[in-house]
Amino acid sequence: MNFVLTEEEKKIFDLLTLEGCCLRCCLRFIGCRNPKHYQDVAELEQLAKYSDVNKESALEEVPCIACLGILQSEIEETVIKRITEEVKIQNYDCTTFTCALTIPISLCLRERSLHICIAKKLDLTKDDYNNVKYRTQNIKDIWKWVVLPKLKNTIGKHADLTTPSPFLLEIFFVYTHDEKECCALLDKLGNTNNKPSERKKKHNSTKYSRKHIESVLSNTSDELFEKCYSFPLAKPNSFIHIGNVLCSHTSIFIGGRYNKLSRQLSQTPWFINGEKKMETSVQDILCEPITEAVKAESIKFLSSGREDVDVRNINSGRPFAVELINPRITNITSELLSNLVTIINNSSTQVKVTTNLKLLSRDDLKKLKEGENVKTKFYRAFCVCRSIPQDMSCLDNLNKLKNVKIVQKTPIRVLHRRPLTPRVRFIYDMRARWAEPQELKNLLNVPSDTDNTFFILDVKTQAGTYVKEFVHGDFGRTKPSLCDLLNVEVDIVALDVTGINLSWP
Repeated sequence: MNFVLTEEEKKIFDLLTLEGCCLRCCLRFIGCRNPKHYQDVAELEQLAKYSDVNKESALEEVPCIACLGILQSEIEETVIKRITEEVKIQNYDCTTFTCALTIPISLCLRERSLHICIAKKLDLTKDDYNNVKYRTQNIKDIWKWVVLPKLKNTIGKHADLTTPSPFLLEIFFVYTHDEKECCALLDKLGNTNNKPSERKKKHNSTKYSRKHIESVLSNTSDELFEKCYSFPLAKPNSFIHIGNVLCSHTSIFIGGRYNKLSRQLSQTPWFINGEKKMETSVQDILCEPITEAVKAESIKFLSSGREDVDVRNINSGRPFAVELINPRITNITSELLSNLVTIINNSSTQVKVTTNLKLLSRDDLKKLKEGENVKTKFYRAFCVCRSIPQDMSCLDNLNKLKNVKIVQKTPIRVLHRRPLTPRVRFIYDMRARWAEPQELKNLLNVPSDTDNTFFILDVKTQAGTYVKEFVHGDFGRTKPSLCDLLNVEVDIVALDVTGINLSWP
């Protein structure tokens, strides 16, 4: 064995062995930082022989007084088997993994008790005592050194210890008497105070929470802790056991652009009083095939703005992204993305993906969000004059206007869900022309003798402009509106989003 103990370390090692610590805990308390010494069972057995303590007691198959069995071979195989079974059931395709452990809070109490025990029985100075505490290795780190190499073989994934893997295994260890030990300590600490704590929680359920106990420990001196906690440490009568194993993968993001070709389709599922008002939505059509392909637990649909139910989005389309939460399939190839475009476009005539889908980073999402406020947008509005304008050349004057500043109060149609706030917006450019007869054929109930009252308006606006209200004025809530600029009552028949000026995806 390459590991040689100093005289002081040997005293600590023997003391902890007598107290009932397992060999791995003895090693971590004396500050051993070499993973190989924890992993090699033969070396551990050799270490037991190296100790002056009775050899049988060092290897006795009883719960360790410090780790309650987390670091003992007796439950190691059971834990590995349980984790392996859960990973195989969940069937994630990620080739790496990261582990996170949740351990009973009573382990912190036991570790502190053993530190005090070492200091008292070996008559350590304050500096030596602090050094022992500083050198003690974290039980979670030791567990990972021992178990992760074995997990690699059983689950077929590589443990990523440098950069966190997107695939996380959360292991929850449970000790039957955990709350009992914590309650006993807190009750005794409470009895040492004459006055009830002003910070005491209203509900007792939080009194024994991990956060509360850690806070109490940080404010409790060693002298008070020694008086209130059991010395010597009570021998555990049962091993710790694994309570739950949770598997999860960080979200992945896929994005592109879409066209909405229907005037009877909401962007997201539309519910009123719990009742779904429309059979499907843009979100459903785009996200369901993607969610199914990657076997995601749930999704979040993100887009650069949104169009109304009766508004189409044509030409290059609207930028969108899908956050796929906890996906099982994460090896996203260009072939899979291409197939998804085909599946989506073949599934509906209402929504079409207009670009290749792309895997996105979180920086890409920032661009999508920022674009809502800084981009310019292009619209085509099909408008009608309620009376024939006296001056039919008024559209020519409209086309000469640039950077028109308008003030819009929150429209009546969205006032139920948005605050009443006046917003300053700019209409950068306008191109208007009277509608051609053939352009009216697709509209219903258009009198044949009023052709000249319809016109087409192409407009470039600042993001966040309410175009419908710019056309009809919203009972004077938008100033100026087309009604003001043309000096005639104007309404909107149909609206299309024809362009969103954002570099995406």
